[in-house]
Amino acid sequence: MKNKLIYLISVLFVAVVCFSCSDNNDNISDKDLIGIWNYSGKAVDIHFKFEYNGDEISFPEGLIPSGVFPEGIPRVSEMGINIAMIKMALPMLANKYMSQYFQGIKFTSDTEMEILMTMNDQPITLKTTYMIQKDIIKVSTQSNGFKELLGTIPVNSIDLNYKIINNELTVYLNTSYVKTLLAVVPSILKVTDLTEEQQTMIEGFVKTFSINLKTLEFGAKLKK
Repeated sequence: MKNKLIYLISVLFVAVVCFSCSDNNDNISDKDLIGIWNYSGKAVDIHFKFEYNGDEISFPEGLIPSGVFPEGIPRVSEMGINIAMIKMALPMLANKYMSQYFQGIKFTSDTEMEILMTMNDQPITLKTTYMIQKDIIKVSTQSNGFKELLGTIPVNSIDLNYKIINNELTVYLNTSYVKTLLAVVPSILKVTDLTEEQQTMIEGFVKTFSINLKTLEFGAKLKK
């Protein structure tokens, strides 16, 4: 389960960014997507914006594994991490993990795509289908590869905003969709081996985080 969640997170990282998107996409042909878009594996190609009500986020004890955040990161309190520090650390942190698993996206036609990944140090392609609705790429999670990855996790599709500027593709989840994903966390927790107490703790944290979340723009810039 742990590895599957890590792989799922890396797929979602392909995504994330932008509360609103330019209407310039109205002039983009679906065929502009066709081809291989590569992720550089560099933090500079992580797009991240984050706004939150309050100066810190208090994490329940044990929620964040040791070593995830860099040693010595300033804390407002024993459980609280300063928002400014999170803004500084998360792009580097996201790149660290994403670059281990995510290589890019290959759009093979106007309905089919492949997510290029590495699992167990071996290159794999996660094949699926997609459709375009204005500035949204609706990625199906009903392919065999996705079903194997997600198991019983109840995510039927992933809606990714996108934009192409100067031959650079940015794919992202918008803030409202992130909150939609957060809303299914209780269902995801039910298929884990966490205790009821742990599930309740995480559900409470996620609820508070979602309520106070103002903007979450977090994604990747890909180049042909």
